[in-house]
Amino acid sequence: MALWSAAELGFEMPEPVKCELTAILADESRWKSFRAQDIGMLLTGVVAQARAGESEWWRYARPLFRFLKERFHSESGLFFDAPFGFRRRFSSFATQTYLSIACYQYGEFAGDASALVMADTCVRNLIALQGPQGEWPWFFDAMSGRVLDFYEVYSVHQYGMAPALLEWAERFGQKGSRDALVKGFNWVLGQNQLGRAMLVPELSLTLRSQVRKGELTTKAPRVLRAVKNAWLGNGQRLIDGTDVEVRLECRSYELGWILWSFGRRTDLPGLTNNCAFGGA
Repeated sequence: MALWSAAELGFEMPEPVKCELTAILADESRWKSFRAQDIGMLLTGVVAQARAGESEWWRYARPLFRFLKERFHSESGLFFDAPFGFRRRFSSFATQTYLSIACYQYGEFAGDASALVMADTCVRNLIALQGPQGEWPWFFDAMSGRVLDFYEVYSVHQYGMAPALLEWAERFGQKGSRDALVKGFNWVLGQNQLGRAMLVPELSLTLRSQVRKGELTTKAPRVLRAVKNAWLGNGQRLIDGTDVEVRLECRSYELGWILWSFGRRTDLPGLTNNCAFGGA
């Protein structure tokens, strides 16, 4: 994130941060502990620095992408969450977002068609798995490409992560990208199972998610359900809305995502100027 944000804002990174990042990037043995978000943001950041003229970082781009391709890309078209281990196949929507965006960024700047194909394939699969009211599933089996659990349906995926990814997909001509973006965003505006807007304009906050009743304070049922579905080869669909409730939380990074996705966009006024935002 430091690499990307410094490049975007034109800031000089503090020397201790540079040194730490260089140490991480130069020692490929440390990459074995990376999760999807780690390698996704590092590759995105390295590309951003190169775009900004800081060519010293570019030497890490190709090795990072090679590691991503070899250890995080599944034959299903989705991405794994880790390079090794049992946990690897259990991947979230965020996993797909971080790695697809990184592939789009790298593929465009490096002229690497294979990276663009990987990103496009992932997006195409995600759109095919999107729920009837635009819900982006939370948990996947990256090995098979199935949805293991739709819940929780997170607002930040609907208004932040998916739009950021789909903007790239639309740029490269991915069919259905804009429709999927709009459909997903409208979920936040109230077109969802509960018929409830997930915005609190008077507080400038959003509501975190829609979750299965009884699972607000424990992850155990979700973990067991995901493992069971992966083991049995089952897919998952949405449950009845009467068994769903709202998680009344808002986290700062969620608001950051909506700025990342829409801070420079003026082509979707039906979303960005919607009255649900309270005229803000």
